[in-house]
Amino acid sequence: MSLLDIYLQKNGKKRYDVFKETGISQQMLSSVNKKNVSSYSVKTIQAIAKTVEKNEGMVLDELLQLEKENAYFEVHNTEDLLTAFDNKETYIVIKGDYKNEMEMLAKSQLSETETLGLELGSAGTITILAEAIYQLANLFSNKDHEQKKIESQIRRYKIKKINEDEFLLYLRQLDY
Repeated sequence: MSLLDIYLQKNGKKRYDVFKETGISQQMLSSVNKKNVSSYSVKTIQAIAKTVEKNEGMVLDELLQLEKENAYFEVHNTEDLLTAFDNKETYIVIKGDYKNEMEMLAKSQLSETETLGLELGSAGTITILAEAIYQLANLFSNKDHEQKKIESQIRRYKIKKINEDEFLLYLRQLDY
C-alpha cells in the first residue's frame, strides 16, 4: 500500500508537489511510499507538512490514522488509475463520474464461475490461448497508449461493485 500517495491524494497533492515545494528527491519519496509511517524520517514528515500546509504533529497523526484504517487508494480519473497501477496498489476504489467509464470494463470480465468453468473445461489451455488472442488484438488496436495500459493492468484485478457510486478493484492473487 502506498500510504504517502493516499495521504497526499486526500490533501489534493502529489509526490511531485512535495518535491517541487521542498526539494526532497522523488527517489526518496518513492522509497518512503513503500514503508510504514514509523520509518518516516523527521525530514520527510517536515516536507509533507510544508506541502500540505499543516504542522508536523498533525501530519504524523493523520498518517498513523490512515495506516491504522488500512485506507484504499481512491481513483477519480485516468491519471489517478494509472498512478494506482504504477504503485501496484492492492485495493483501488473507483469513485464519481469515472466509475461510469469503468463500468464497461467491469461488464467485459467473466464472473468467477464462468472463468472456473472455462479453465476446468479446457484443462487450463484456454488461459494461454486467451492471452495470445488478447496480445494479438492489442497489437493491431488503434486505442491510445493509456487505454491499452489500463486494459492490460485491469486484467490483474477483480472488480466488485460496492454501491451505485463506487467500484472496488482488488488484486486477483488475494483470492488464492
